[in-house]
Amino acid sequence: MAEAGEFKPFVKTLEGRGETHLPLLTEGVARRMRAGMVTLGPGEDCGRHGTEDHEELLVILEGRGEAELEGHGALAVEAGQVAYIPPGPFHNVRNRGDGDLRYVYVVAPAGLA
Repeated sequence: MAEAGEFKPFVKTLEGRGETHLPLLTEGVARRMRAGMVTLGPGEDCGRHGTEDHEELLVILEGRGEAELEGHGALAVEAGQVAYIPPGPFHNVRNRGDGDLRYVYVVAPAGLA
């Protein structure tokens, strides 16, 4: 993993429209933040998962769907919106539209540790 002074700014083109998951920020590229772009076809979902002590932001680029959060219900999402997922609950994102649902997720540890 890179040391603090070794992290470099960069610009990355959002390609990979046909890919289900395109990593954008991974270990060694950013200190503690991770990010990727997800494309889900109609009716598809990303799979139930948890981020434990991390918080997550979804930036909806295209389509419409829902983010289902355990204990919180479903949040309807569509292009031009962001959805915040706090640390803790298991969650899943599902495409509820007729076209692709495309979004960027950003995950980072909660707190100032």
